[in-house]
Amino acid sequence: MYLSSVSSRLLIHDVNSWDLKFSNGCYDGLMRDVSWSDDSKYILQVNSVGLVEILCPTDHDVRSLQHIPIKDTWSASFHRDGHHHVAVGTKSGNVKIWDTKHKTITKAFPTLSHPSCVNILSYNAKNTSLAATMSNGDTVIYGLISNIPVQRVKLTCSKSISAMKFHHESQSLLGLATEEGHVILRDVNTNHDKAFFENIHASPVSDFAFSLINKDVMLSSGFDKIIQVYDIKLQNVVSTVKTSHTLTSIAMNKDNQVALGSKNCDVIVYDLRDLSRPLKILKGHDQSVSKVAFQPTRKKLVPTDISLREEMDPISVPKVKTPATERSSDIFFMNDTPPNNNINVSNSRDNRANQSSFLIGLNKSNNFDIDLDFDFDRKSDKHELRFDSERNMNKISTPVNKSAGENFVIPSPLFIPNSIQDDNKALNGNFTNIKPSGDIHATDNDMTDTKVVNELKDFISDVADDNRNYFLHIMMALTKQKLYLEKQLNTLNQKVHNLEQNQNSLVEANRMLTLQVEQLKTQQNNVQ
Repeated sequence: MYLSSVSSRLLIHDVNSWDLKFSNGCYDGLMRDVSWSDDSKYILQVNSVGLVEILCPTDHDVRSLQHIPIKDTWSASFHRDGHHHVAVGTKSGNVKIWDTKHKTITKAFPTLSHPSCVNILSYNAKNTSLAATMSNGDTVIYGLISNIPVQRVKLTCSKSISAMKFHHESQSLLGLATEEGHVILRDVNTNHDKAFFENIHASPVSDFAFSLINKDVMLSSGFDKIIQVYDIKLQNVVSTVKTSHTLTSIAMNKDNQVALGSKNCDVIVYDLRDLSRPLKILKGHDQSVSKVAFQPTRKKLVPTDISLREEMDPISVPKVKTPATERSSDIFFMNDTPPNNNINVSNSRDNRANQSSFLIGLNKSNNFDIDLDFDFDRKSDKHELRFDSERNMNKISTPVNKSAGENFVIPSPLFIPNSIQDDNKALNGNFTNIKPSGDIHATDNDMTDTKVVNELKDFISDVADDNRNYFLHIMMALTKQKLYLEKQLNTLNQKVHNLEQNQNSLVEANRMLTLQVEQLKTQQNNVQ
C-alpha cells in the first residue's frame, strides 16, 4: 500500500517501510488535488491551473496515461467503482462525466442559472448521486439516474466551503467543512443536519476524513494545528490532538494510520490508537503539502467490470498473470496474493492491451506487469467458489478421444486421463512422471488445476481478510472507547481540581470569619 502526497511534486511512499518509492513533477505551482481510483490502480491529479491527469505507478516511475481534454477544468473525482468514469468540474460551473476508455464525454449536466466555479466533487457510496461544491458556497447534488440537479445544499453559517465529501458507507450522509471552523454532517435525503460542530476549529478547517474501520468515527484537521476526533453517532468530540504544524490535509487507511499534510513541507503520520506522538514524519517536499491520499485496498472486480487493459473474450478461459521478475515492489499485488507463475499468456495479453488506446505504450515495457485476470468479489462469491472447488475435486470424468471441439470438457483436477497404470502414483501425490494422452486434455487439466488452486487461495485469503477486518473493527471500537474514557477521566480530574480549589477557598473564608468573630468579641469585652 502506498501513501501519496502533493505539493509542487507528487511523492509516493511505501507505508510498510515508509521509503520514498516515486517522485514526479512536471508543473509549476502547487498541485490542487490527488486521489486514487477505488480499484487502487490509477492516480487522479489536478495541477495548479486545473489540468486533470491520470497517472499510473510502474516499477520505477510514475507514467502519465491520459490528460482529460475538457476546457477550463478545475476539479475531478473518480467514480466509486473502478476507473472508467471521471467526474470533472469546470471554472464556468459545468459538471461532466468523462469516459477514460473511449475518451469521450458520456454525460453533461445542465448548467445552473447562477453558475460558479466547481471546487470539489464527490460521488456517494452507491454512485447514485454526485455532489459539486461551488466557489459561492453552494453544494449541488446531481442525480446520476435522472441526470439533473436534484438538490441545492446551502449553509446559513457560511458561504465558504473548504472541504466536502460523501460518507463511504452511508449514501445520504454528506460532510462539509467551512473556513469559519465549522464541521457539518448533512442528510441529503431530508436536507437536515445530522450533526453540527460549531467553531470546532479556531481557524479554517482544512480537511476531514471518515474512518474505514468504524463508520461512526471522523477526523478533521485545521490551520489551528489541531486534530479533532468525532463520534458521529453520539455527535460529540472524543479527543483533541494539538500538533506543532499547520495542517492542510488529512487521510486515513484501514490500518488506523492517519496521514496529515502540513504547510512546513512535512507529512505527519499518526496511529489512531495512539495519538500522543507522531508515528512517522516524512520529508521530501520543498513547499506546502496541499493533499495526502492513501492507496485503497485492492477490490475484486465483478465479471461485468472489465479493466481498461482487456476486452471480454467470447469463451471464458482462466487468465493467469505473468510472473513478476526482478521486481522491488508491485502496486497491483500489494494487498493480494502474488501472481501465479504457471502459464504464460503474454501473446493474448498484448492483443487485449492493444485493443484499448488508454494504455498505449505501457505494454512495451518489460518491467511493467499488466493485470489480466478477471477477479470476482470476495465478499459475495467466496462460498460459491468454495463449493465449486469441492464439486470439482469430487468429480471424476474420463474424456473421450473424439474431435477437439467435443473434448472441450472440464475434468477433475485429481484425475489424469489414460493413466490407469499410474493411479497409485497419482494417489500418492506424485504427478511428475505422468504423461497425458493428448495436448488438449493436458491443457484442460492444467487450466483446471490452476483455477482450483486460485479459488482455494482466494477463499483462504478471504477468510484471513475477514478475520483481519473483524480484528481491526474490534481494535477501532476499543480505541474509540479508550478515547472517550480518557476524555471523561480528564473531565473528572478537572472537576476534582475545581472542588479542591473551592474547598481551599471555603477554608480560607472560614478562617477569616473566625478571625473577625474573635476581633468582635475582643472589641465587645473592651467596651464592657
